[in-house]
Amino acid sequence: MRTLLIIGALLATVLSASPRIAAQTRSTVSDSNAKNAAPLMGEVLDAVGRPMPDVEVYLAGTEFKTRTDARGFWIFPNPPRGARVLGVRSLGYAPVVRALNISGRYPDTIPIALRKLPRTLSAVKVQATYAGAVLDATAMAERIQQLRVSTGKLYTRDSILAKQPQSMVDLLMGIPGIIARREQQGFTAFSTRSGTGAMAVAGSPCPIQFFVNRAAVDLEFVAAMSPLQWQSVEVYPITTMLSGLPMVSGACGAIVITMM
Repeated sequence: MRTLLIIGALLATVLSASPRIAAQTRSTVSDSNAKNAAPLMGEVLDAVGRPMPDVEVYLAGTEFKTRTDARGFWIFPNPPRGARVLGVRSLGYAPVVRALNISGRYPDTIPIALRKLPRTLSAVKVQATYAGAVLDATAMAERIQQLRVSTGKLYTRDSILAKQPQSMVDLLMGIPGIIARREQQGFTAFSTRSGTGAMAVAGSPCPIQFFVNRAAVDLEFVAAMSPLQWQSVEVYPITTMLSGLPMVSGACGAIVITMM
């Protein structure tokens, strides 16, 4: 009888301690996850949905680089947080460059589909396209780095779809230093910032310059576009030099659209 009482007391002690142990375990796991970004992963498929092995996947401007396995799967177990540029390329296929925000809380899964380059391209042009993808991704990564120290904003594909904008004005509303208005014939967009860095003070409204895939375009061109065609949108209210883009005289700030 005494033995049974001792066993019962031990069981009661263990059971009463279990919630505290579980809570401590969850706390430890939570603290560990808070220090490390969640994994970034995905798969690369061809135009008909077949997995593509040995495709290069990298985060531009960082040392993170990997290749897909036999299932077309890739993963960065502990990627850097924040706005980054993902590059995917394989010889003979059109490279993909995608801006994204890496969360420190939830794993991100990025599906990528690669399309074959036209067969009429020469080997030299294929190699140039292959190498140019890295230059494009690096230039975008350098621009996004500027967003971290300014009042600009990056809209990724996911955030564009979540916001469901009807036009560019819907994306620009509420961004400091930007004035955007709908007009009968399209819209207008101005920057109210002059100078760079600490000199970025309020000034007279200045027309914003627009770029689509590195080419300078006018407001009418952007107004005719559907936001559903946009892969990402970079918004820079402050006049600055942007990597990989020609500056337009008489304009302030910039909005860079990357197409699907």
